[in-house]
Amino acid sequence: MSPLKIKIKFMLNKFLAIKYKIFENFSIIEKSIFKKNDLKDGLIYTLYSDASNLIEVGFIQSNKMLENKLMHDKFILLDKKKGSLEELRILKRTLEELGLLILNNKYYLYTDLLIRHLYTLGWPVGRSLYKQRIIKKKISYAVN
Repeated sequence: MSPLKIKIKFMLNKFLAIKYKIFENFSIIEKSIFKKNDLKDGLIYTLYSDASNLIEVGFIQSNKMLENKLMHDKFILLDKKKGSLEELRILKRTLEELGLLILNNKYYLYTDLLIRHLYTLGWPVGRSLYKQRIIKKKISYAVN
C-alpha cells in the first residue's frame, strides 16, 4: 500500500473513531461468539450513512439484532439477505484486492465503483443507489 493510502486510511479511521465513538470493532464476547459460530447462518447486510457518505457491510445473526443496530446508528438499510460470516470475510478480502480501502474493518467510502463491485459480487445493495446510476446513464445516452 502506498504511503498516501496508508495516511488516508489512518485519518479516516481516526475520524470514524471520534464521530461514532468506535474504539474497537468488536468486544471480546462478540469475537468469541463469531469464532464459535463461523459457519452459522445469519443475515448479511448493507447500510448507508448519508451524513458521512459511508457504506457499512456486515453480518448479524438475527433480524431483531439488525433492527436494534438501525435504531442506535444513523445508517439506512439498503438491503439484506441470508448469508454467513464467511461470505463477509470473502467479500472484504475481494474488495481489498480490488484496491478499495476499508475503514475500521467494516466501512467503505461510498463510490459508484464500490456499489458496482458489491452488485457484481452478489452482495445485497438494494435497487435504490445502484438504480440511480443506471437511470443517470440512460438519461445521458438519451440526451446525446
